Amino acid sequence: MTEENCTLWMGNIESWMNLSYLYKFLKSINIYPTHITLKNYPNKRGCAFLEFFSREIAENVLTEYNNKTIKGIKLEFNWVHSLEQKYKFSKITKFTVSSKKFYFLFFYKRSFLLVI
Repeated sequence: MTEENCTLWMGNIESWMNLSYLYKFLKSINIYPTHITLKNYPNKRGCAFLEFFSREIAENVLTEYNNKTIKGIKLEFNWVHSLEQKYKFSKITKFTVSSKKFYFLFFYKRSFLLVI
C-alpha cells in the first residue's frame, strides 16, 4: 500500500456552512470525498480538508473544479502537503463516510468523541 497524498484543502468556506451543507453541496456537483474535516470561524471564511480514495480522484477534483464558481460558491482547492497542515487546528469536526453510515468525530486536543 502506497502512502500517496489523497487529501485536498478546500478554502472559501462560509461561516454558516456546516458539514451537512458542505457534504450535500459537494454531492450535488459529483464530488464524493471519503472524509471531510471542516474548520469554521465566526464571521470569516473557513476551510475543509477532503480525503479521497485515490490520488487520481483528488487530482480530477483539483483539475476540474479549482477556481470555478458553482451555485454562487467560488471553489478553491489545493494539495495538503503535511499532516501538520491538516491537523493544525485544536478543534476540528470530521465527517466520515463508511459503509453508507455517517460518523461525526469531534476532535479536541488529540482526543475524540464518536457520535453515530
